[in-house]
Amino acid sequence: MPRQRPPKEVWHENIRPMVFYRDGQRCTRCGEPVTLKTCHIDHKISGKLGSNSIKNLRTLCRVCHTLRADLRHGGMKGNALNQGIIGPGWREQAWE
Repeated sequence: MPRQRPPKEVWHENIRPMVFYRDGQRCTRCGEPVTLKTCHIDHKISGKLGSNSIKNLRTLCRVCHTLRADLRHGGMKGNALNQGIIGPGWREQAWE
């Protein structure tokens, strides 16, 4: 995660909707329609090098966010496997 997170209220009431509507209410990776409630707002560049600026954020569906090749997503991958969101061959579908 970027060094400083915005307050939850700012994230949920301002930043999430702004990114979601900018991206056309679709996953920017696969193009599937998503809802504001179910979408994942992802940092293109995460960690200490990333920021919470709008241009560093993108809308993803749960599957695409889970399959992103990011070491910080291990728990998310485990949950998605247990829930049947992704299958055992998920490594072949990982991206970036």
